Amino acid sequence: MAGRVRRCAYIFCTEPLPVTSRSDKRFCSPACKQADRRWRRHQAEAVAIGLWYRLGIETEHVVRCPACGKRFALGHGHRRDAVYCGPACRQAAYRERKRVREAITTPSNVTAPGTRSTRLTSEKTLELVGAARTAA
Repeated sequence: MAGRVRRCAYIFCTEPLPVTSRSDKRFCSPACKQADRRWRRHQAEAVAIGLWYRLGIETEHVVRCPACGKRFALGHGHRRDAVYCGPACRQAAYRERKRVREAITTPSNVTAPGTRSTRLTSEKTLELVGAARTAA
């Protein structure tokens, strides 16, 4: 193999392997070897998750965000025990719970001076309670 430069097997590394390295050496460093292993695992998971998405299968790895309804993969850029797809959905769910809690606990016949009445009709109260139960 005279004149041929062997390169690191990690797809994102372009470093050449030393000329004096063994013939079975594939990576230029332990860091590249580890990164390649992580990248290959990531790709395998991404393919599997893509198939699950395509087929509409919800497994323990693919769940639906209760705030926005988006499907996302647990442990794939998210914690394995994640409930929401991201911080924005988590915050939106918190604000909704807080709004419902305040609407239910605030007496409807008492208003602060200088504000208009915010009486809730029985239909609106039932709607808010239903939203709180589905969000929880």
